[in-house]
Amino acid sequence: MPNHQVLDNVTHKDLKIITDMLPRLGDDVSYANIFVSEFRQVQGVYPIFFRKNSESGKFEAIAMFGFAEMENLYLTEKGWQGDYVPLSIQRRPFLIGFQNTQVDGVLTQEPVVFVDMDSPRVSEEIGEPVFLEQGGQSDYLQHMTSVLKAVNEGHQLTDEFVAELLSQDLIESVSIKVTVKDGSNNELTGIYTINEEKVAALSGEDLQNLHSKGYLQMIHMIEASMANLSPLIEKKNATL
Repeated sequence: MPNHQVLDNVTHKDLKIITDMLPRLGDDVSYANIFVSEFRQVQGVYPIFFRKNSESGKFEAIAMFGFAEMENLYLTEKGWQGDYVPLSIQRRPFLIGFQNTQVDGVLTQEPVVFVDMDSPRVSEEIGEPVFLEQGGQSDYLQHMTSVLKAVNEGHQLTDEFVAELLSQDLIESVSIKVTVKDGSNNELTGIYTINEEKVAALSGEDLQNLHSKGYLQMIHMIEASMANLSPLIEKKNATL
């Protein structure tokens, strides 16, 4: 179970974060959530799909790294081998939370940074310091704060994009069967993609609406990312 604590420069004055990307640090995941703001970087490296959140039932965009649970074919003992690391991976072990505060008698929710103190990345001996000796934020923490801001904004923007796709019935379930060189079959289920036939059948008005919001370009990026399935299969074969 994670141990989330509000980050502060007194309790966590000696906190350091191990920034290596390694299996023992929890990076052996077969996919990660991504946001529309990073589609351009992701689509050139990883296949993009959708999954339903097991708790909320909401569709979330993901980058795929492998064909089995805890299989990250872009990860070795030398680190992450992909050209881009998604924000939801970069931000670990930090996350954004919200606290109720009174401002001029009005109850508001303010974003605050939390840290998972049970993360294997947390240390007091090695890694990047979170705070300076005088208590100020280190360059590393300032960078992580910008990553967390992008994640927080990304959730809303991606939810809006998915809502538009659902309103046009453009998301469909897909099952992908992959046979690798040892003859074993790998079947990916529980994932979703863009229904290209329905996109092609959209009216000019609907297409213009998607284009005006930047969503048509995002759809094309998802479609283009499917070209990354073949290199992923090659990476799988290289492990056999």
